[in-house]
Amino acid sequence: MGRQIALSFAAEGAKVVVGDIQEELGTETVALITAAGGQAIFHKTDVSQSADVDALVAIAVSHFGGLNHAVNAAAIEGEAPELALLEEEVFDRIIAVNLRSVFLSMRAEVRAFLAANTGGTIVNIASTNSYRPQPGQSAYTSSKFAVAGITKAAAIEYAGRGIRINAVAPGSIDTPMLRNAMARRKRGNEADTIARLSLIGRFGTVAEIAHATLWLSSDEATYTMGHVMAVDGGYLSR
Repeated sequence: MGRQIALSFAAEGAKVVVGDIQEELGTETVALITAAGGQAIFHKTDVSQSADVDALVAIAVSHFGGLNHAVNAAAIEGEAPELALLEEEVFDRIIAVNLRSVFLSMRAEVRAFLAANTGGTIVNIASTNSYRPQPGQSAYTSSKFAVAGITKAAAIEYAGRGIRINAVAPGSIDTPMLRNAMARRKRGNEADTIARLSLIGRFGTVAEIAHATLWLSSDEATYTMGHVMAVDGGYLSR
């Protein structure tokens, strides 16, 4: 999702700074953007560490002259069959990557917006788990409930200062993380999973998440703030 969001923003003319702990994949994303005629740089970033996140935002400001839009999309998943079997270290790591990263990123991004006095937009990637828990995902669900909460709280604090903060809640989007989770849990075949998680007989695409993120960041969404937009094939409507 993060790669497609970066590509989509670049296609609309944005100058993109990619932050990721996986250097090879991050540089690949930058290469894809530049090959398409866009501008992008990569900075290796552990989003659970404040120094890394602060450096990433500082590089965006110094290299491209400012920060206008931010998307916080890092997440991991992978747990025990039930809460009683969940190791503390696994819980802590999921919370660090999925939630602490959003706090650290928003803090750095808002500080940059306020320092420049230009306003800006932030979109956080939440999940349908932000509203509907799944068994075997207590840490992941906790983190995504909290992403929705911190999005709304920050939106209230900064809407009056020209900073719009929203989130996208993806449903079953066809990504490696989804495929790995399906293989690990062995919950029936793909058709069964799609029937359970989508009203339209297919998984979502990363492009559909990117489209929603772009809209929330655009001037077409200037009256939208504190909103968590579900892009879920109708899953939450049931």
